[in-house]
Amino acid sequence: MNAKKILSNPALKTTKEIQLDEEWNNFMKRIGEVSNLVKGLASGDKAKADAATVLADKYLEGKVITDEDIEMTLKDNRTVINQKAFQGLDTNNAMGKEAWMAEVSKDAEKRAEDRKIRREKMDTMKTQAMKAFRRGDYDRALSCYNRAIEFIRDNHMLYCDRALTNIKLRNYQKVLDDCDWALRLNEKSFKARLYKAKAYKELEEVDKFDECKKEVEEMFPQHHELITYFLSKEENYEDNED
Repeated sequence: MNAKKILSNPALKTTKEIQLDEEWNNFMKRIGEVSNLVKGLASGDKAKADAATVLADKYLEGKVITDEDIEMTLKDNRTVINQKAFQGLDTNNAMGKEAWMAEVSKDAEKRAEDRKIRREKMDTMKTQAMKAFRRGDYDRALSCYNRAIEFIRDNHMLYCDRALTNIKLRNYQKVLDDCDWALRLNEKSFKARLYKAKAYKELEEVDKFDECKKEVEEMFPQHHELITYFLSKEENYEDNED
């Protein structure tokens, strides 16, 4: 048995060294996932780049995304990858294990803080949007919801709220778009399915309306009266009701 094998014997390592090796090995298993994220973020395909942005935010929050086929066509890419954190991926392993992990941890903390700030800004715009909607200023409400979604793009309720605002403005195609985004983020969203059915009704697309109406009624039988009322209600641009 040569010296290298003897020194690599786990029995001769300290507890700290063993823990560090375990952490390092587990971390390196995720390098492939990180690499795919970076490729997606750098992709010339905007849909792929935006999808990678959402996935990166979820990944750093410790959340799991099971829908690998999600496609996001968002306005801009706010994800900034710390290039310094990837300098240790060369074959010479220039950065030590502890330095590498510390750099990545620092980058993750920075991204988490950035997301916290964006969420606070989103809450502010959402509050302004709700106030504008209640007073019947739907154009203002729409503008505020647009800003809110720019800050946080993976909140299905924001898309639902903007969809309802677009119903008031009779922007029915945009209603469908928002409902589709909301359902990608939460396929069980009652509001998204209800507003989607409403949009098809107003667009006089009978077959699609019947299909959506059937789906929402079967999924949410407890809301039968509300569904019937909402889908039969005549919308008025000047209507100040919620």
